[in-house]
Amino acid sequence: MDINKNDEDKLNELSMNILVHAGNARSFMVQGLQIIETENNYDEAEKLIAQAHKEIVVAHGLQTETLQKEAMGKSIRYSVLFCHAQDTLMTAQSEVLIAKHLIKLCESKSIKRKSDVHE
Repeated sequence: MDINKNDEDKLNELSMNILVHAGNARSFMVQGLQIIETENNYDEAEKLIAQAHKEIVVAHGLQTETLQKEAMGKSIRYSVLFCHAQDTLMTAQSEVLIAKHLIKLCESKSIKRKSDVHE
């Protein structure tokens, strides 16, 4: 299949949008963990992780839409940029998932320590 310039531009734009949203997710996740480290503020950290999750959902939707087109028979050219975007999304998604668990773990340990002190 001949790939026209318009299709190439669309795939590049899509890839950049995935990268932006995955990058935003990582940024919110890092901010959430830093809030715990510096302020011990679990409520704010959870809000930031929720924002990170929303960014992941947007990026994942963009990726899925493209993959569904290929599954329906529309050939998508190989793109290093799209591959990089998928890698970045997968990494950000994993990091956000781990951060969610880490925040819960830290919060439960913090609550346990506070209850131990009051006993």
